[in-house]
Amino acid sequence: MDRNEKRKINRMKRLVPALILVLVLVFVLSSCTTYNSFKGTFIDRNVAESEPTITIGVFEPVTGRNAARGTEELKGIELANSIYNNVDGYKVVLSKVDTQSSVSAAKTAVQGLIEMKPVAIIGSAGEATSLAASELIEKASIPTITPSATNPLITQGNIYYFRASITESQMGQGLAEYAIKEKKSGNIGIVTLKNDSTIAAMVEGFESKIKELKGKKKSAVKYQTEIMPTEEEMKQALKYLRINGVDVCFAPLGTENMDLFFKLVEDMNMTNVTFLGHRSWGEDDFVALMEKHPNINIVFPYESVLTATNSTSDSITEETQRFQIEYANRYGSDEVPTYNAALGYDAYLIMINAIHNAKTMEGPDVRNALMELSDLKCSTGSFSFDSSGNVVRSVTLSTLKDGKPVNEYICESEVKSKALEDIEEQQKEE
Repeated sequence: MDRNEKRKINRMKRLVPALILVLVLVFVLSSCTTYNSFKGTFIDRNVAESEPTITIGVFEPVTGRNAARGTEELKGIELANSIYNNVDGYKVVLSKVDTQSSVSAAKTAVQGLIEMKPVAIIGSAGEATSLAASELIEKASIPTITPSATNPLITQGNIYYFRASITESQMGQGLAEYAIKEKKSGNIGIVTLKNDSTIAAMVEGFESKIKELKGKKKSAVKYQTEIMPTEEEMKQALKYLRINGVDVCFAPLGTENMDLFFKLVEDMNMTNVTFLGHRSWGEDDFVALMEKHPNINIVFPYESVLTATNSTSDSITEETQRFQIEYANRYGSDEVPTYNAALGYDAYLIMINAIHNAKTMEGPDVRNALMELSDLKCSTGSFSFDSSGNVVRSVTLSTLKDGKPVNEYICESEVKSKALEDIEEQQKEE
């Protein structure tokens, strides 16, 4: 046998195993139409049967100016998912996107989520980003809940958008009840910033509740003004508050303005006045600010899941305690849960309960199940919704004690959010 023949034989020996492997693959794959059908028949089916899943989309700002709130809410959502990750045998998977605190980015993010066909969506912490997503969500018929956004336009007219937090209108109504029924004030003042549209609904809610409780003919509001955030205009407003004998003043100004405002209150010896404010007064930066003004009396809409007790609020549930314990277990005992984290937690619980009650994964069915929820007890209280997707609930007001928000007053009755049309109609009648 010459050298060339030996080379041919050796080449054939090397080819035989490869040919056998090819024949085996051809035989196996020929039993299915295509490789994809093989994958679908065996691999995908086995995965689906062992752990079927449903997707809940989450769009929150984890970058940009709303990143702090978005991250807090996301922590609550992820905590709830880690505890309650199964609905009727389906594992719940979160698909998360970052709105970047931007309207354009939020629209892109929500469009991406919609293409994934989630059963429901949670988000977002930003007012503008939630509002920007509203039309897309309604068109896709996907039930969505925002944990903390309060702009009434987000849910108004959109049957698929809900919210876990109370609205600005409800907050205003709660503060008015406190001023009239708890403080028994007949000398109320209102000081707001000029051109501040962000608190319009809150102010309208406050004013309308005052008129409801006192009657239109006998107003308890003795002085009302809009100011620019300058020292001169603040002094002028405080001067007229004092002249009119105001003992309760609704002044929902932001943290950046209240340091100067309260300094002037102290300088003018007006610390006997109780100041009512925005829910942001319960956040860390405002709480830190108040360390410089310990003699100022303040009350604001805020439910503290850390300091509330059964004796202070009927909204505190077993789930409140579970949230506190599990939050510490997951994030560490040094990590203090915020109210936004609790709202994120509750938004998730609300959705999985609705999905369970709906018995289907269809958007209209889940939406109807959300509307039918009644007295669902979560970490921040019990949930039922009105026809606009807003929570129907008693408003809880807080004050500061030892550098922490603590519950001060629970409204006597549940408060419904006033729709913008109702407010406008009331103004026309007057």
